[in-house]
Formats: sequence, C-alpha cells, structure tokens
Amino acid sequence: MFETHLAGAPPTSEATDFIQEAVVISFGRVARHLDSSDARLPTILARLVESLKTPSEQVQYAVADCLAPLVNVSRSLAPQLANQLHEELFTSPKYAARRGAAYGLTGVVKGIGISAMKEFDVFQQVKNATENKKQHEPRQGAMFALETFSSILGRLFEPYAIHALPLLLTAFGDSTPDVREAATDAARVIMKNMSAYGVKLILPSLLSGLDEKQWRTKKGSIELMGMMAYCAPRQLSQSLPIIIPRLTGVLTDSHAQVRAAANKSLKQFGEVISNPEVQALVPVLLKAMVDPAKTPNALSALLKTSFVHYIDHSSLALVSSLEQIANIYPFRPAGYSHFGAGSKGA
Repeated sequence: MFETHLAGAPPTSEATDFIQEAVVISFGRVARHLDSSDARLPTILARLVESLKTPSEQVQYAVADCLAPLVNVSRSLAPQLANQLHEELFTSPKYAARRGAAYGLTGVVKGIGISAMKEFDVFQQVKNATENKKQHEPRQGAMFALETFSSILGRLFEPYAIHALPLLLTAFGDSTPDVREAATDAARVIMKNMSAYGVKLILPSLLSGLDEKQWRTKKGSIELMGMMAYCAPRQLSQSLPIIIPRLTGVLTDSHAQVRAAANKSLKQFGEVISNPEVQALVPVLLKAMVDPAKTPNALSALLKTSFVHYIDHSSLALVSSLEQIANIYPFRPAGYSHFGAGSKGA
C-alpha cells in the first residue's frame, strides 16, 4: 500500500505534503523490521531517495530520519547511495532536488556514523563545490549540506563546522543572492548548535574577518558574531571584552551595509548583559557608539546611575567601549574623570 502511494504523483498542497510525510515515515519504520538480506531493501531505499525530490522540507526531513537506520542495516549500499546524492546535490537544476539531496546525504552519514564524512570524502566534495565559479548550483548545494549536517548531526558535526567557517565567509561574499541566502541560513543553524568550546575556537577567525577588504566577507563575519550572541549568550559573555571594541571600530566603516550589520550585532550583544542598571542603559550606550556626538548623553546617564548589582564581564565590556569613545570625544560632563572614580557607585 505504501509503495503504491509513493509510486504515484499526487498534486502538491499542504494536505498532500502531510500525507506524503506520514507515508514516508511509516514506510521507513516498517522497513526497519526487514532482515538485512531482504531483497526489497534496495528498492525501498531507492523509493525513499526518490521521495527526497518532494518540494517539502518536512517530507525531506522525514526521509533523512528514515534513511539513517536503513543505511546502517544495509551498509553495502551506502557508497553508491552517497555518490548518487552527491551528484544530485551539486548538479541538479531543481532547488527542491538539491535541498532533498542534502537531507538524504545527512541521513546516510548519520546511519553510518560521523566516520562516513571521511570514508565518502564528504567534506572535501563540499569544499570543492564552493570553489566552482561557473555555476551557482554547486555552491548553493554546499551551503545546504552544511546546514543539514549541523541541524541533524548536532555536536557530532562541530569539528567540521569549525573548518567550514572559511567556506561560509566566502559564500557571504558570493555574487549570487541565492548562495548568500543559503550561507546565512547555514551559519544561523551552525551557531545555534555550537558548544562553548567551539565558540572559543572560531572567535579568532571571525575577528580576523573584520579586517577583510571584501565588504561582504566583513559583513558576514559581523553577522556571524551577532548570531553567536543571540544563540549562545553565556558562552560569549567572557569574550565580549574583545568583541565589542572590535565591532565598535567597524561602526565607522566606509560601507553602509557593514555599518548596519555592526549596529545590529551590537544590539544583539546587548541582550547578553545581565546587570539590570547597564541593561537599562544599553539603548543609550549603543547610540553613543554609533554616533560619537551622542556621547555626552550616554556619559550623563551613566553618571546618574547608582549600581547596586554585580557588574558582569559583558556589562563592563560595554561600558569600557563607551569609555574608549569618550577618551577621543572632547566633551566631559561635570564630575567626570574616569569610570570607576567619578561615577556613582562604581
């Protein structure tokens, strides 16, 4: 019954997508109970792979989830399956087919284990695809793969995610909008699944990206930092004394989009602050960092604040960044000498 349904081509709609997803899940679950020597397994795998072309994210995710245990049972079919999905991922002219191939390839890797990344030379093929300058489809497919690997494999993919950072930064500067959009989606998922240790490893690379001449790459580094602040605030709190001054320096960049990205990232970092007094001052402090002419207002607001809570690293980093601007700006409000000496309760 399941095979008959999957062999047909039902009209695309939200209802049929739900039915297709249910059939794929049931089909894959039932197939798990077959013996590894069952002659029907190759046909079932082929049917599931064909279902990956369904233009529905939920169906493709369901297929990937079903592929993992089936590939684990029939490992002899895995190399051929991986090659087929690689071909679809990088050469298929259809968006849904490339997206589905990324999910399918992730299901194969999950079924075999993370060692499959090396066994099937997966990461190297993804890297080679990002270097294809003739067509944008391979580059976009590579970003799809990075996104699905991180989404489904989670922390297991983290060692590769760290090495994927240069690929993401390059894709942020791609000339094709579709590739840039796919890179943004991949970066968001990767940062969401990054551990504290992973954040510490990739931070130096992101900071070096702020010195790039290519404005899109610089903008990508800034956006990645913003995503890290949003998804993993606790991990980043100790790194903010380094990040915030660097982002503040980019606020005066010659390119408008770089300045906008830095401003947005700084606002996201403001969410990390736990000190209630500084948290209330975040909008004023950020405005002063963007426009030095507003420094007097920020300094005055800071001087009028009585601190009764512990000042964490993040809060102190934000205040110190304002002090760096104040040292350059000629205005000094009455009673100001240095943070910690002239402010109330500091």
